[in-house]
Amino acid sequence: MGVVRFWLRWVLVAVLGAAAVFGSWAGWRLYRATAIPAPPDVPGLARAADTAEARRAAEERMADRIDRLPELLPWAQGLGRSTVDVCRTDYRGDLWIRGKWLPTACERTVNVYLAFDGADVRARLADLDGYLDGQGWRSSQRWKGLVAADEYDRLPPADPAPEEAQEAAARPITPSVEFEAATDEAVRTELVVSVARPPGPERLTSGEDYWYEKYGSRRYRNDEGQRSEYLTWQPVRPSEVTRPAEGRYVAVLGFTTRYVEKRETP
Repeated sequence: MGVVRFWLRWVLVAVLGAAAVFGSWAGWRLYRATAIPAPPDVPGLARAADTAEARRAAEERMADRIDRLPELLPWAQGLGRSTVDVCRTDYRGDLWIRGKWLPTACERTVNVYLAFDGADVRARLADLDGYLDGQGWRSSQRWKGLVAADEYDRLPPADPAPEEAQEAAARPITPSVEFEAATDEAVRTELVVSVARPPGPERLTSGEDYWYEKYGSRRYRNDEGQRSEYLTWQPVRPSEVTRPAEGRYVAVLGFTTRYVEKRETP
């Protein structure tokens, strides 16, 4: 019996040792398979000469679009604008699958905040649609403009009861529509237009301005799952430019130009 127990003990030790070695090997292989790879050189791309040239062109193009707003929308009062220019990449992956860094993109975003008298707000929505159409913007969503989006928001259910029809008609006017340039451009520019009576819904808090409103002076995260290099960071707190006022509505025009995108070679 003593001899049997001796050999059983050594067999158990050997099995446990083999299991420990295999577990260590499997854990290392899993770590190697799922570990986050080194991120792209975002600062290097942000400071490259080609990127600087593309940024200047994007800045000029956006200024051309924005500087004419007072002329084309004379009924609107400028409340302020924010400007953020950043190069950024994000990591996508999970515990069991080796992920990858997304293409590094440099984007310039300008949010323009405008106020107007809402006595005839739907006429102003039509005016905005006319401006957008005249400037070559086309809706990239199912509704073809702010007027159509507002009408869609207030559609009652099929065969509505009287109270349901009244509720639908009384819904607040808060259209938000995404647009893209109708003409083919080498540099992609997108526009999001949101309208509401302040303080309104969160859609009046756009992009980095939302981050600034929520977290203050801290810029967007820069950690193991994301890399960012800010070239301009001048956000505004939307609550400071969309204060409630009798009969006033606010429109936010968010222009975004992606002027550089770099994919990592495998």
